[in-house]
Amino acid sequence: MAANDLTTLTDVKAWLGRSDTNSDAALSGLITRASRQILSYIQRPAILPRSVSEVRKAPRACSMVLRQYPVIAIASLTTTCGAVSPSLTAGFTLEAWDGTPPGAHQEVTLHNVTFGGDYVFVDYQAGYQISGEPHLVANGAASVVAPYGAWASDVAVIYANGTPLALVDAAPQQGQYALDALAGTYDFNSADNGQNVLISYGYVPADLAQAAIELTSEMFRYSQRIGEKTHSLGGNETVTFDNARLDQFVESLLQPYRNMLPV
Repeated sequence: MAANDLTTLTDVKAWLGRSDTNSDAALSGLITRASRQILSYIQRPAILPRSVSEVRKAPRACSMVLRQYPVIAIASLTTTCGAVSPSLTAGFTLEAWDGTPPGAHQEVTLHNVTFGGDYVFVDYQAGYQISGEPHLVANGAASVVAPYGAWASDVAVIYANGTPLALVDAAPQQGQYALDALAGTYDFNSADNGQNVLISYGYVPADLAQAAIELTSEMFRYSQRIGEKTHSLGGNETVTFDNARLDQFVESLLQPYRNMLPV
C-alpha cells in the first residue's frame, strides 16, 4: 500500500467480488492513481498526520485561518518580530477540532499581542488522527477502535503515565511495541500485560475510503470497455454506460472534504 493510498487492495477486491490474484498488480496501481485523483480534487496534498509549515503575510486582524486541517497541534508560531507562545493572556490559542471528520479550517487567535512584522511562520501537525485512545494490554496485544475509518499510520504509543514506548519491527521487549499494520493491531511483550497504554494513530475517513474504492473499481471496469457507451446483449437488451469517472455519488462523498483555501 503506497503512502497516500486511501483504500486497500483487500477492500477493492471485496467490492469487486474477486478472490483471484490475477489483477492484483493492476488494481494496486489503480488504487494509487485513484487516491491521487481524489486528493487533487479535494485540494489536499495528504490527509494522514504530518508536519506542515506555512509562511504567510502578516494579517491585520488578530486571527488567521490555517490552510490545512484538521490541525492537531501547533509546534511553533513566529513572526518577523519574534516567537509567540500559546497563552490566553499574552500569546495564541488554536480553535479546537471536535475530533470527527470531515472537520473544518481552524483559526489561530492572538491575545494581547499582534502579528508584528511582515510575515508569520507557523509549524503544525495536521491530518486525521485519533489521539490517546486508551487500551489495556491483554495477551500481548491491543487492537484500535478506529471509529471514523480504518487505521492507516502509527503516531505514538505511551503508557498512561506519559512514558513513551519504542516502535520495533518485531519481537517487542517490555517498553516496546510492534505493528500489524493491515489489522491495526499493536503487539507488546507479555511483561506489559495489564498495562494501560494510550495509542495515537492516523486514519482514512470512511467516506474517502469508499470514494477510493468506487473510483478504483470504475477505472478497472472501464479498461474492459474503453470508449464504449452502449453494449448490445444478443440484440434483446442494450446496456448504456455512464463513462463519467467521478459520478455524482462519489462527488457527494468528497465534497465535504474539499479544501477551499489556496494551498
